[in-house]
Amino acid sequence: MEFDYCCFISYPHGQDDVLVPFVNDLVEGLKIEIGAQSRKKVWIDYEFLRGGYRLDEEVGPGLCKSACMILIYTPLYFDTDHTYCARELKAMQDLEEKRLCLLRDKGKGLIIPIILRGEKRFPEALKEKRLYYRFTDIEFNNPEKIRVKYAKEIKEIADYIMDVCEMLDEAAGKTPHDCAKYCLPSLDDAKRFIEVVLKRKIAEVVVPFVGRTE
Repeated sequence: MEFDYCCFISYPHGQDDVLVPFVNDLVEGLKIEIGAQSRKKVWIDYEFLRGGYRLDEEVGPGLCKSACMILIYTPLYFDTDHTYCARELKAMQDLEEKRLCLLRDKGKGLIIPIILRGEKRFPEALKEKRLYYRFTDIEFNNPEKIRVKYAKEIKEIADYIMDVCEMLDEAAGKTPHDCAKYCLPSLDDAKRFIEVVLKRKIAEVVVPFVGRTE
């Protein structure tokens, strides 16, 4: 299969969509760096989802067709009432497990965490397996742009993504997934995944399935 997207952006919107402007600015910086090297696109919900779309039928295939995932973390990422981010991460971890064998460099993972807030609460289950970027100096009450403050790191992330894309494209005929029919894990699977990641039992997850931000 061919990877249509260089990376998939997984992020919590935050209360009143407070994180969205900062995520958008980060993505714009990433698209500039990637656009200088490739015609592959970055998958982010506001560009690929429109009113009336069925979320699973759009998000699942988009994630499957992405070479990497950027996990933008605040403690809301594993919100037990709004599990969409957990479903995306669980899906990419499952895909990564099957795809790592195709890479020449087995040390390169397909999930790149960026921490905006809550580094102390970033789950040990992820911290012990993956290196991550700290963008924690950004001030949400300050209009300074992430893509200016962290330009060097964004370039480094883009170069990493391009390396992974190159290796996966070399093995494109060996990937076993039918991405057109790929679905995200169920809500029950997401609940169990959150329990494993956070290492604690959570109450029953009830999600109003009305939109990407839930």
